[in-house]
Amino acid sequence: MDWYHAEARLEIVAAAAFPDLTQRTIWLEETTQALWNGQVEEAIAACQALPQNCLQASQAITYFTNNMERMQYDRFRAAGYMIGSGTIESGCKQVVSQRLKLPGAQWIVSGAVQTAKARAAWLSEQWHILCTQRSALPLAV
Repeated sequence: MDWYHAEARLEIVAAAAFPDLTQRTIWLEETTQALWNGQVEEAIAACQALPQNCLQASQAITYFTNNMERMQYDRFRAAGYMIGSGTIESGCKQVVSQRLKLPGAQWIVSGAVQTAKARAAWLSEQWHILCTQRSALPLAV
């Protein structure tokens, strides 16, 4: 679960629940820190402590409860995992969008897959290795 989306959800809750900037800032800092430390239950409890009529808090409670296992940010960081989806989103843009989504482009699945693999090899500077391996294959008779 992307850290930045979870953090943004807390910001939305804080803005809806606290008209006073000081209270909003305090709540947001404490709750964000709990989430950063992998204490999802504390973030849920902080949202549950808000007035019942705060729709954003209710939605956040559901969101955090449904995704608790995916939000162990302290464990993920300690294991060296990325907790944001920016790298993946950028990769999709670089590999797929810039080549396969050209105006007027039409693809069959196998051609799109092969082109995406070739683009990934090119962008990761593995193209020369791929070409060397291909040239070592026996010719068809």
